[in-house]
Amino acid sequence: MSPRHLAPTLLALLLVLAAGCTILPEREPQRLFALPGGTDIDASGPTTSATLRIDSLTASAPHGGNQLLVMPAPDEYEAWAGVRWRDDAPRLLQERLLEAFRHANRLDGVIDDNSNARSDAVLSGHIAAFHLRLDGDTRRAVVRLDAQLIDESSRKLLASRRFETMAEASDATPEAAVMSFGVASDELAEVLTGWAIEVLEDQ
Repeated sequence: MSPRHLAPTLLALLLVLAAGCTILPEREPQRLFALPGGTDIDASGPTTSATLRIDSLTASAPHGGNQLLVMPAPDEYEAWAGVRWRDDAPRLLQERLLEAFRHANRLDGVIDDNSNARSDAVLSGHIAAFHLRLDGDTRRAVVRLDAQLIDESSRKLLASRRFETMAEASDATPEAAVMSFGVASDELAEVLTGWAIEVLEDQ
């Protein structure tokens, strides 16, 4: 193309750019949510002189990311458009467990996997569910964790158990869904705390 014919094309392109137009689709804005709750966990019960390390949790796909997952039908997952957790689900639930054990104050110490301190036992777990299940007009947060307690020194398995809790969302908004995840996570953390301390008491 000659310079004489190229000039109008360049001018048109510059006018489009100056007008702020783009052929690329706009990215949908993301709303980031933290996991609410964590303040109503029962702190009563016997204590034990043990230090517990709570390892990073693992998760099956698609539960390992930061999408707010919805299950509209059995074995079918969708990501809630425009909504994300502030961190990956395994990290959110690990933080909730750390908070629950520390709030209960029934152990000599509670540390995470970043600490260099020695512990008596290790709590690890695999997230098998962390989604909002739809059943007609009912929406329930489902949190399922396969937990293991391991002796730190011998690496002997002390106990293992599957925990599952559900909490109903009050309406169809993201805020209600997030709140239901907070309730379900709190219930799971409270039951798991009691179980782990009971196991450690028997050692």
